[in-house]
Amino acid sequence: MEKYKICPSCKTKNPPALFECMSCEADLTGVKITDEETERMLAENAAAQAEATPKKMVRVCECGAKNAPNARKCGSCNEDISDITPTLDNDDEEKEEAITYVLSSLDGQFAYKVTTDDVTIGRENTMSEYLAVKSYVSRSHARVTKDNNELFIENLSNTNFTYVNNKKITEKTKLQDGDEIGLGGTNINGKCQEQAAYFLVRIGQCM
Repeated sequence: MEKYKICPSCKTKNPPALFECMSCEADLTGVKITDEETERMLAENAAAQAEATPKKMVRVCECGAKNAPNARKCGSCNEDISDITPTLDNDDEEKEEAITYVLSSLDGQFAYKVTTDDVTIGRENTMSEYLAVKSYVSRSHARVTKDNNELFIENLSNTNFTYVNNKKITEKTKLQDGDEIGLGGTNINGKCQEQAAYFLVRIGQCM
């Protein structure tokens, strides 16, 4: 699958190696590399997030108890609440939405949605169907964890190590949208090592 950088000024799709837009010469240094599949996933997530969600209404008694919007008496103190105007349940608005994390291989051949809070990836663990042929990747290469809607990775390999944005990690590292993970190898002069595995972190709201 073709990779590219979308110019923030003119929206032109540029080859990932360029640092200036080939159409308007805008700076592309901080622009993340993407592809049609990840753009489609992000668009779907954004559309789902924008879709209006029915709001929960409640009648709040003077005692503080929350009741159904059509309740005439408080279920806690039995007081008459028929004249209390229903309001939005603030608890619903304060609930933090779960985040979807997807690790998308740079070659466009594989994508993994992180659905658990703790997962070990490697040739003989999670994602083995893709990593089995990557000889630079260890059997248990890295550990990916979710904590309070944040994603982290730590290296488990003693041979070829784990890299984030081409830098070797030595401790648990927080991942951001657009970060590049290298399992067993680095990106040398814009070229990936064939026997290593590379993934792009994509983050969006759950549908």
